[in-house]
Amino acid sequence: MYPKDKYWSSLVTFLIENLPNGEAFIDPEVLLYEFPMVFPYQILKDINLSNYNIEYIVFHRHLYEDLTNDYLDFIQSNFKPVWGNYLFVVYKRNRSPKEKIKALKYILYTSILELNFNKYYKPMKEEKTGILITTYNRPDYLYQLLLSLVDRKEEILVVNDGSDFKFSIDYQKIKDKFSTVTYIDNPKNMGLVFSLNTGFSYFLSDPDLNWVHYFQDDVMIHDDFFITLDKVKNKKEYPIVTGLYREPHKILKKGVINEVDVYFLHSAPAQHILMHRQYLYNNLPIKTVAR
Repeated sequence: MYPKDKYWSSLVTFLIENLPNGEAFIDPEVLLYEFPMVFPYQILKDINLSNYNIEYIVFHRHLYEDLTNDYLDFIQSNFKPVWGNYLFVVYKRNRSPKEKIKALKYILYTSILELNFNKYYKPMKEEKTGILITTYNRPDYLYQLLLSLVDRKEEILVVNDGSDFKFSIDYQKIKDKFSTVTYIDNPKNMGLVFSLNTGFSYFLSDPDLNWVHYFQDDVMIHDDFFITLDKVKNKKEYPIVTGLYREPHKILKKGVINEVDVYFLHSAPAQHILMHRQYLYNNLPIKTVAR
């Protein structure tokens, strides 16, 4: 439990008096004990804040390690302070004129925080990416694909969708050859969607991972493949892209992104897809069809 000091107590009192019952807001995780309907800081990486009708946000000065730059920008662009003390500042999306006047009482705390917002910004990390490969009864293809990825720094996960026993020796040789790769062996053939859900869930368990490449085991990769995809991908505008085009996927239009010629599609071949974690988080599990 959070220590019941005067700053904590005054925050809880303010929230009880001002929040409607069941109101969702963003806060330090410890407030879950007092207010069950909240979004703790720790999940901010995995939700799109614009999709939620968040009215209040609680900012704790000493918990900025859990904050993201997107979250800080979200506060500054959409919220205004309405209350504060030495440790906490409460922001509101739709601040009334009366609340604006009341907030002057807490100007010492809120203005200092506003002036020093930049100190909470973290330097941009190099985006962490994973590579998921599914395979079924094709160890020779998998071997060639892993050979082409041997110098890549991304974590590689291979999900074997219950390949036949006669291929077990060949797959074991691959495991021995590429020992830094992670392998998951399904006990039986459950279908591609099952393997995709398994692999994507594995990568989403890493909170620092941002993107996941998915390859089927028979893909051949060109030398400039990863460089080109890095120029095109974008968390907000292009969270799902592919490096492969095949008929009969309809081309909606053609365009250029960062000097790369691209097609805009409604659907894409399953042999390769690159997805941002937010897109995966919003769309998993992939639905299966009973066979």
